[in-house]
Parts: sequence; structure tokens; C-alpha cells
Amino acid sequence: MASDNNVGYPAQIAVGLITDGLPEIQTARCGESEGFLVSNLLIGDGFHWQQCREAFVPGSLHHLSPPQGNIHVVNMVDIEDYVLSVISSEMNPSAPLEFLKAHAIISRSWAVRKIMEKGESEVKGRIHADGISVDWEESDSHHGFDVCSDDHCQRYQGFPARIPEQAREAVESTRGMVLTAPDNSVADARFSKCCGGRTERFSSCWADADMTYLPVKEDSWCDLSDLTETERVGFLDTCLRNFDRKTEDFLTWSTTVDKVWLRDNIIARHGVDLGEIISLEALERGGSGRITRLMIRGRRGVLTVGKELAIRRLLARDCLRSSWLDAEDCGDHFRITGRGWGHGVGLCQIGAARMAREGYDFKSILEFYYPGATIRSFG
Repeated sequence: MASDNNVGYPAQIAVGLITDGLPEIQTARCGESEGFLVSNLLIGDGFHWQQCREAFVPGSLHHLSPPQGNIHVVNMVDIEDYVLSVISSEMNPSAPLEFLKAHAIISRSWAVRKIMEKGESEVKGRIHADGISVDWEESDSHHGFDVCSDDHCQRYQGFPARIPEQAREAVESTRGMVLTAPDNSVADARFSKCCGGRTERFSSCWADADMTYLPVKEDSWCDLSDLTETERVGFLDTCLRNFDRKTEDFLTWSTTVDKVWLRDNIIARHGVDLGEIISLEALERGGSGRITRLMIRGRRGVLTVGKELAIRRLLARDCLRSSWLDAEDCGDHFRITGRGWGHGVGLCQIGAARMAREGYDFKSILEFYYPGATIRSFG
């Protein structure tokens, strides 16, 4: 496949490993692969599934100087090994084969695009005198490596002791395949855990730009209510990693936000004391219903916050499931009811896995979630 920027298909990718403190590393082998055992890889940083895990990573390691936060080392790894690890980290590698094929293609696409177009976008964050804060996070804020190892980019949690053959088959059978946009550039193939019944547009979450292949569309596939309890449990056990499996309420969910805690969190994150919090008001919503501008009114002032991840981080210690929510004032707290898990842009992992369960192949899955994009092969 010819690329518009004349950059060939990358053989390797540089992954910044997020660790809990200084990395704890020793040389190791996994099957026929030589690499390193990282004893304190941090996953789910800042989210409700945050934990520290031991992980084997193939390839080579290089120290990052100076470190970027909790990233001290960079793992140089073969791009296809990276994809194999990602699809085995994002989801259970025992998930349906056609789903894993689709995921291999979008994970490869996203990574290749990041390598080719490094630095095109940047992290934005600003607070104005009129009390408006607009923030979004992009992986292009990384320096010295292409992507990081956690959900900020794609999950890269190394290799398990034994990778199921169908995960290997998914990568090998799609080797070199990427999604391309109508202009022949590599597609920005975003995905999230559960869209909640409707996908979201790119501009609701990141830069003020939209892609035709990332539309807002109805998606009933992640609604599992038509399955029996036994079927639902079996399906989720097959598709989700064990730590994700602990999250039962991903289509619809509810929680509470303490007003005193929220006031303190606003001070900590934005340096503004609104006084006693009075109300939460959705000023703007994206196509799915996710809030992209939230106005928080206090007795001392008003703060408007966006985009969706900034809202999720502000309203919960471990980040809300999504910003597709409604808030009810219950005195000393707000009752939050919401839908979905993640930003909702592009492929819905639960929905796509369900499509594969019902017999759809990887091409049909990709056509559903990325209409207008084309599968092409390097080489």
C-alpha cells in the first residue's frame, strides 16, 4: 500500500512502559521469545481497574532520559508482536476469532498511524477568565517513543504464558492489514469497551475535527439483554479479561458524586474554588448523548468543563464509565445515571464481539463500525 507521506510500513514500534515507580526488570524467556519480565507494570492508570501486574515483554528495552512521569523505559518491539499483545491485553484472547481479526486490524492501523503522523496533534488544556476549561489527551503528547503501554493509547500488557492459537491466527491471517480512509491515509481506528447503544463522533473527545468513517450511529449489539443469564455470563467470560469482567454495569450504570469532594477536586484540578456546589448542567452533548461541555455551578462561581474524558475524571476518583450521563441533585450529593464504558468512538468492543458471536466476519464488523474505510495490505 502506498502512503501519502512516503513512509513505509514500520517494522517496530517504541512503547513507553508505565510502571508503578521505578521499573523492576529482569531478563526472561517466554516460549521461543527472549525479552524481559517487568514485575510492576501499571495498568488502568487512573481508572477503576487500576492495578500492578507482572508482564513479559519481547524485544529490547532502553532507558528514557529524562523519564516522563511514570514512564522510565521504552520497549522496542516488532509491530506484529505488539499487535498480538494488544489484542490479548484489550480483550480475552479466547474471544471469537473474527472479532480478534477485526481488532488486530484496527490496533495495527492505530499504531501505524501514530508512527507515521507523530506530532500532528497535541494535548490541549486551557482555563479562561470566564471559567471555561477545555481539555483532551492525545498520545502525540509522548516524546521519545510512539505510544505508551496503557489505555491512554492501547493496552500493551506483554505476553501471557500461553497465547491461544486463535489469537496468533488472528494476527497472522491479517498481517500487514490496516484500515485506510477515503483519502488513502491510514485510518484513525478508535475503539472503546462499550458504546452504550450509540457511537460518538471524534470531535466530542479530541480535536475539533471529524472523520466520515467515525460516524454517530445506533448500535444495538452491545445490549445483551436478549441473552439468557447463562449465555451472557459465558459470552462475557470468553471476551473480557478477568479484571474487566469485574465490571458488570457497562451498558447502563449509576453512581453518586459527593458535593464536598467535587468542590475539592475542582480546586485540585483547576485551581478554582466554586464554594458550595449547587448544580451540574449539560451545556453540550455529542451525537451519542455524551456530555462534551458540563457547567458546574457553585455559590462562588461557575466552571464549564470539557471534553468527555475531562468530565469523567472530574466527577469520580477513578473516572466515570462515560460522560453519557444525567445528574440528579440529592442534597449533599448528585445521583449519576449513565450509559456506556469509554468514549464510544469507532468500534464498540462488546458489540463487535457480539457480532462475531452471531456469525459476522471481520470485514462485516469493520464495515459496520468504520463505514467508508477500506482494508488494505502493506507489501
